[in-house]
Amino acid sequence: MTAAKSVLNAAAAAALLAAAPLAAVPLAALAQNDGAAEKGRDERVAMALTAAQEAEQASDSAALASALRVIARSGARPMEGWTGADPVPAWRALVPAAVLPPLRGSPLGPGYRSGQIGAGQSDSFQQVFLSGRKASIALSAAGTQPLSLRVVDAARKPVCVADARQRACHWVPIFTQRYLIEVRNAGQSEANYFLVVD
Repeated sequence: MTAAKSVLNAAAAAALLAAAPLAAVPLAALAQNDGAAEKGRDERVAMALTAAQEAEQASDSAALASALRVIARSGARPMEGWTGADPVPAWRALVPAAVLPPLRGSPLGPGYRSGQIGAGQSDSFQQVFLSGRKASIALSAAGTQPLSLRVVDAARKPVCVADARQRACHWVPIFTQRYLIEVRNAGQSEANYFLVVD
């Protein structure tokens, strides 16, 4: 076998492994952070949104400015189609302009949304993810709210289930399709959350 054929065979094998059905991979493995030592951009933004909310409530302008810097550097913006109130402009108004980086906004940054879920209730919406491009979703909430995250594909097959300990999902879609993203509140009181899609 020639060297060129060996390289082609290795590339084909890698492509087949990458396109292996998700059903063969345990759901718990899909919900992990791909073994990365550092959190993904979506998780950092989700945590920064919650930190900004807590800093506003505590009137801690230094912590608020720090969280807003993380959000600004990521290029995060409200998710397309989300009609909720964006808290970021109000937070920016609470911090002196000289402390914050300029608003540039990146069209490639992650999208975020916030929501409230009653006890024992769930909130869901749909999002299109592209074939072959890593999809990442992160959920954050203040305190110890028992929120979970679930993603199902167009055939209603679970792609990821992330509990209150690991509130992030990372996977590579085989096909471009619309996925249902569900946030569930298993607690006894209403919960506020932020969800970031990258």
